[in-house]
Amino acid sequence: MRDTVMFRFLASDYPILLTVLVMLWFGWRRNTSTLRWMWFDKTPWARIASRTAIGTVGVFLLWVTVVDNWRQLLGFLVNQKERWRSDPYLLPPPPDAVRMVTWILLGLMILGTAYLYARYARGYLIPVVVTPAGVVMFFALNSFRMRFELVGPLSDRGVDWSVVSEVLMTLIWFAMFYAVMAILIFSAFAILWGPASIVVSLIYRLTIGREPREEPEMYRILRERSANREDKQHTGA
Repeated sequence: MRDTVMFRFLASDYPILLTVLVMLWFGWRRNTSTLRWMWFDKTPWARIASRTAIGTVGVFLLWVTVVDNWRQLLGFLVNQKERWRSDPYLLPPPPDAVRMVTWILLGLMILGTAYLYARYARGYLIPVVVTPAGVVMFFALNSFRMRFELVGPLSDRGVDWSVVSEVLMTLIWFAMFYAVMAILIFSAFAILWGPASIVVSLIYRLTIGREPREEPEMYRILRERSANREDKQHTGA
């Protein structure tokens, strides 16, 4: 089966990308107002920055899918001895220049999405929570995935596509597998995004995002009364 077109497609990153896009669509379809707010920000520089950040996400996903390897990238989060198990098909890594572009795009995507959170969200609870949650989710699922993939339909035993029951179970297996891969990608993103969003939020709110302090109403009234009394005293004098 390893030499067939079907195997090359199923072992490729394209089904993984499709699953990630479907999950993103489900996540954003109820938050379209927020996405429109980002895309059509009234401030020109913020609108450009938001669109660039959103575009970087799409470019990164396409770049990794087409010229890099999702399984190999996930392997960088495990120890070096276990790293080979992240890509059981032992596909050759991309050229160093391609992998360097991948790291650059990853950094830009992390910083860009951290900026989006800093400008359009508030608080630090989400970044603080998603990082440890991502760590737990990633290492629990990735350990299972590396064992699960070696004994699945993509293993050497292959699949008998003439048997209906085996085809049905194979399709269920693939649905579960690609869902796990997408969750692993989101978990890896959360591990990197959490600390970055905290730092970017702090910098943003101490600089361009600093909100002007409004004088409390009580202080304003007292100040105006004091000024009126002083005016009356000067007038009477």
